[in-house]
Amino acid sequence: MTSNESNNTSRQARFDERKFRYENDKKEISNFLNTKNIIKTVVKLLFGNNEESTATSRQVLSVLVKVLDMFRNSFGQRARSAGSRGIRDAIDDATIAGVSMLRGFVKSVLSKDEECSRRYLCESSKIAAREGRELGYLISQFGGYASSYLLEHQKATPFNSSYEAIKKGRGGEDCAKLYQTCNETD
Repeated sequence: MTSNESNNTSRQARFDERKFRYENDKKEISNFLNTKNIIKTVVKLLFGNNEESTATSRQVLSVLVKVLDMFRNSFGQRARSAGSRGIRDAIDDATIAGVSMLRGFVKSVLSKDEECSRRYLCESSKIAAREGRELGYLISQFGGYASSYLLEHQKATPFNSSYEAIKKGRGGEDCAKLYQTCNETD
């Protein structure tokens, strides 16, 4: 097998894996968004006890993470397939970066472990800066500041702790290695 054939095979395998995940996420989102389920969710959020409201909120946020993943992947593929760069590509870059940062923030809110929360912020910042190109770096910077501020007020997570994780991700550091004690799975 030649090097070119090997690259094509691994590229096809990655594509098939992404397609499989996309289809599963799409099915899960569709199941969640049926009318009956939306009504039940709203009723639980408004009239449920604290446990029901918390569990339902976590479920809604988890679905939001999946939607954000689908958005990011869709825009990322379109940006990679485009030949020339124009204003539309800049908008795609900004969207990829913004969605990445929002995804990291939501996952941090859902996380029960502060180390994992920082890892999610670091990873989202790294993705935003890398895939969002020049605009991604700026969006990572501003989005990171906003995320750190909100987490400080929502979860009493120290601002400096969150913002430092975002800076490390934006700088391209290995987030998995930095926050290796995080044992939550995606």
